[in-house]
Amino acid sequence: MTLQNKTLQRYRQFFPEETLREISLRTGIQITRVFRLFNGKTMKVGELEAFEKAITDKIAESPSYHRLNTAMDEASSLLTNEELGKLADYIERKLTNKRYSRTYIRSVFQDAVIA
Repeated sequence: MTLQNKTLQRYRQFFPEETLREISLRTGIQITRVFRLFNGKTMKVGELEAFEKAITDKIAESPSYHRLNTAMDEASSLLTNEELGKLADYIERKLTNKRYSRTYIRSVFQDAVIA
């Protein structure tokens, strides 16, 4: 998956119901260009940055995000490499579990719908 596809997919995760017009207003990219980007046209660097900024702004609205960043900054300066490794392992396990549960639930739901 390309960086462009990943970025557009992440954008849709944060803003699933937005219309092309709303995406255009949020990113500052013309509506016809937004349509083309979502239909596979190659993205320019400035457009990629506009989508990433919208995603970052949405993430930054969360108070938990600020707490996590503050804790990570403090941890990187106070904890040993071994302790940081354990934290990284824990976070990676949480992410893996989240990905697996979404995949499992999605496949079970699709099987139930088909049946």
